Amino acid sequence: MKKWLCSVAGLSLALAGSLAAQAQTPPVPPPNILNIETNNIKPYQDGPYDKVASQYPALSQQLKDPTHFVVMQALTGSPRAIYLYGYDSYEALQKNEEWELGNAAIDAKFDALDTRQAPNVSEIRYTIWHYRSDLSNNVAGADIPHSHYWEVIIFHMHTGHVDQFVELTKLYRDASLKSGQNVPWATYEGLTGVTDAYLVLVPMASLKDVDTGLAHKKDFGAALGDEGRHRMNKLSEESVASVEDNIWMVIPEWSYVEKSWIDADPQYWAPEPAAKPARKPAAGAAPAPKAPPAP
Repeated sequence: MKKWLCSVAGLSLALAGSLAAQAQTPPVPPPNILNIETNNIKPYQDGPYDKVASQYPALSQQLKDPTHFVVMQALTGSPRAIYLYGYDSYEALQKNEEWELGNAAIDAKFDALDTRQAPNVSEIRYTIWHYRSDLSNNVAGADIPHSHYWEVIIFHMHTGHVDQFVELTKLYRDASLKSGQNVPWATYEGLTGVTDAYLVLVPMASLKDVDTGLAHKKDFGAALGDEGRHRMNKLSEESVASVEDNIWMVIPEWSYVEKSWIDADPQYWAPEPAAKPARKPAAGAAPAPKAPPAP
């Protein structure tokens, strides 16, 4: 099985199932610029990492941080977390950086958390991506606040062959539509920190979406046909150097999202704390007096 087909086979499973996550709340448009911070977590340091990561959102809220972020933890591959920051433009990204750096007190508070987190992380990488609406599909159909799992695929292309990704995407999208799967995904092109690469983000309400998608695998293959499969194989061999395909789980405790997201799914993004049980009277203590009956 060729690299591209291996990936789109898995992608089609998640995408087909993601129809269950069709928009039930106002659609969240993909940001034009996506800044991704990848934290490689040291083996067996998930617990200590969690304790510090859970404190960033509260600090951001306290300081009225203008930039929100969503954090996901890898369910496949090596232990790591990705922080997704969205911006309308590079200028907006610059303003956010200057907001923190322009205030020594704010900078010091975030630095203190970073210092505590450092022993739990082996490496941090930053990449910036640009949204490609022409390579995406039905983004208005994605219910992002209720998407608790994501498939994230990165296609690394051979230098000089990035344009062939456009044809590969068209072949895949046409086969999906032909098989009745007008499903949502967003595609980004690597700008800085990564070159000759495309990022495909696939939202899922739950991993049950993948199970549902299994039923559509044959439909997709039939819609692609022998000619389409042959063309995909040829384009893949010529243009795709490697593919990273992983499943990620959103971690609400590590994320700092907009109020509209919280309103859409409050039990997930901001659950009410569990009520503390009533304290039992100490041994030998008199029971608390009962309230008199109402007249």
